[in-house]
Amino acid sequence: MSVFSDIKFCLKPRCPVCRKGRLFRPHSITVVPRCAECDADLGAHDIGDGASVFLIFFFGITIIPLAWWFENAVHPPLWLHGILWLAVMLGAIALLLPVVKAYIIMLEWRHRKG
Repeated sequence: MSVFSDIKFCLKPRCPVCRKGRLFRPHSITVVPRCAECDADLGAHDIGDGASVFLIFFFGITIIPLAWWFENAVHPPLWLHGILWLAVMLGAIALLLPVVKAYIIMLEWRHRKG
């Protein structure tokens, strides 16, 4: 298994055991208690704020420099910064948070003891 195949798998979050059942409840990032396909106990996975913390660091090294560059290149009014970067951040969080959470759960399942 390569990192790229793992990321491709996490783009459509599925059970890390059978890779068929849903990992999250519909329209949520809450992990289902049990896989509907293989009955694996997925509810025991509590990654806490791990995905959120990772995204905070990721955005800190990507979005913040972009905002700084945009300020120096275009000199927009402050309200435009607020609207633009809020939209960018919320969109990126909506897209990336389920993927990162699924990836952490998959790694936790793969490397668990027992």
